[in-house]
Amino acid sequence: MKNAFNFKHIFTLLILLLVASACHEDDETPAPAADLATSVSGRYVFSELSFQGKTVPAIESDLEGDIRIKKNTANTIDVSLDITSKSSGADFMVYDVTDIDISDESGTIDLVYEGERVAQIKGKKIIVNGTDEAGVDFKLTATR
Repeated sequence: MKNAFNFKHIFTLLILLLVASACHEDDETPAPAADLATSVSGRYVFSELSFQGKTVPAIESDLEGDIRIKKNTANTIDVSLDITSKSSGADFMVYDVTDIDISDESGTIDLVYEGERVAQIKGKKIIVNGTDEAGVDFKLTATR
């Protein structure tokens, strides 16, 4: 009788261990991946300006500011550019743009506005294409 009593306890303990270990794996469902717009949202600080084959780091330029990206939908964003002159405070690239389409092309995220690619995000950097008042093309880079 004593052996049967111990056997029942051991058997019950084994069943409880099996149930507990089986339930543990069910609780470990991975978190859903963030959508593209969420993954690029945030603040990017001006880091360099490239034009006519030259690249000028922010510290050596007369520009300062940031680019803020906010999720609109899973594949569209709103962008606020606030790049100004350090010396005069004049606007260099100050815009609020809404409904920019984004798509991931092999790790490079294209930002397309009204059918034209206006910027790309590569890793933690956003590269904005522009043309100044004199018609000189440039690339403005900001880093998250």
